[in-house]
Amino acid sequence: MTQVVAIAKIGASALSTDPNDFIFHSSYNTFKIIVEETKSITLAASTNNQSFTQAHGLTFIPLVDAFAKRSGVSRVFRPNGIDVEAWGPKAGMIGDITFNYISSNATNITFNFNNVKVTTVDVSIRYFCLEKI
Repeated sequence: MTQVVAIAKIGASALSTDPNDFIFHSSYNTFKIIVEETKSITLAASTNNQSFTQAHGLTFIPLVDAFAKRSGVSRVFRPNGIDVEAWGPKAGMIGDITFNYISSNATNITFNFNNVKVTTVDVSIRYFCLEKI
């Protein structure tokens, strides 16, 4: 018999074999992805603190995660991160687009960016809404 660590949801048994009956189970993925979508945005030139919203359509406030990709490049960057275009031992990370944060409320997901480029930038955001705990 294999030992597991399991925390069942209220009203469910820790001996259940249904993965949806658990808050945590060491044999299953912890968080289940409920919504997975891509949102395309255009960042205004030379503008900080740009927020974009997307309705999630869920009956609860989801835990959200995402990554962003600037059009025309193959690299991605995450919330609290910068689109690193170059790196040097003295200069450190060099980039002009920052994915400041992602947040959610009862209705929407909010994505916030800075763009210090003197041109607009098209960005695709791949986001994930995770199951309510």
